[in-house]
Amino acid sequence: MKNIIFLLLVLASSQLHAQIVKQPFHSKALENSLIGTQSTRDIHIYLPEGYQQSNKRYPVLYLLGAYSWPIKYSQHIETMLDNHKKNGRNMEMIIVMLEGNTPLRGSFYVNSAVHGNFSDYVIKEVLPWIDSKYRTKASAKHRGIAGFSMGGTGALRFAAKNPHLFGHVYALSPGMFDEKGMAKSYLTSKDAIKRYQAFKKELATAKDPQAVMKAEFASFQGREIWNNGQANSYSAYLMAYAGAFAGNAEQPFGVHYSIDPAQKPLWYRGFGELIDLYSTPSVVAQLSSVRIDVGDKDDYIWISEGVLALKQKAQANKVPITFDVFSGGHSDQALARLEHHMLPFFNERL
Repeated sequence: MKNIIFLLLVLASSQLHAQIVKQPFHSKALENSLIGTQSTRDIHIYLPEGYQQSNKRYPVLYLLGAYSWPIKYSQHIETMLDNHKKNGRNMEMIIVMLEGNTPLRGSFYVNSAVHGNFSDYVIKEVLPWIDSKYRTKASAKHRGIAGFSMGGTGALRFAAKNPHLFGHVYALSPGMFDEKGMAKSYLTSKDAIKRYQAFKKELATAKDPQAVMKAEFASFQGREIWNNGQANSYSAYLMAYAGAFAGNAEQPFGVHYSIDPAQKPLWYRGFGELIDLYSTPSVVAQLSSVRIDVGDKDDYIWISEGVLALKQKAQANKVPITFDVFSGGHSDQALARLEHHMLPFFNERL
């Protein structure tokens, strides 16, 4: 009897603590992508302390992973929240952690024939499923979205285009182009363009397109993407970006704008439209709060310059966005900023 009582006490005690739920989720939206993106994906869900014992409803933060950033980053979030609790700040929110990886390492969280319909996955599948399965405060003023790098780009796009769903957005070092940014990006790498052109030519005449893509993408998997040199990682990024933003029914990977200048607006749109959206007062007015952080020496110079160009336009148009330009590069202080800036931002607003 004593053993049974002890076990029950241990179980009850464990349920009082915050926990990460790791949930496989099958997405119809991601089925049948050209490159074979995995349609059953892990979602990590942080449930705050006491969730299992209460009838309370909680605000929700959606956190989007970066390009080639696996879902295991949820371990960092759990530690960050524990640190806040130890310092007397118990953050009572549900956090839903998603990643946008594909065989090309990044989907940019948009709908595309190449990667799959990632926007539909997040907006039409995951969000209503979370609200039906967990006790959420299912309104925009209690729902936020955030992300780092590619995740920051996705968060900004989701919020601007779905203000009825997300009231608050925070982006750390988001991919962003000003008018000169695309010319400074990996999309202009001669080696990457050459490989992209050769791959598309082979794919167009292939009897087994899946075999061609599997062979082409083999050097992009795991650490191989970095171990095979800069040209290899540039090629992966160019192909991923092209598949997300430049494709059409006849050319799913698009046509490079150096070959056909008429295609340039499609290539620019992926990162460039964010400046147009967030310098427009009527767009930002629909959101309760917007914050963008960026390093002043981002490794990807177009990100620093893009965010600073947006800051200038937003201030000129009197658009209420908070910018924080810190000293450092792309990944410098990323975890610290998530812990000490992002989480408090949402804790104060949701």
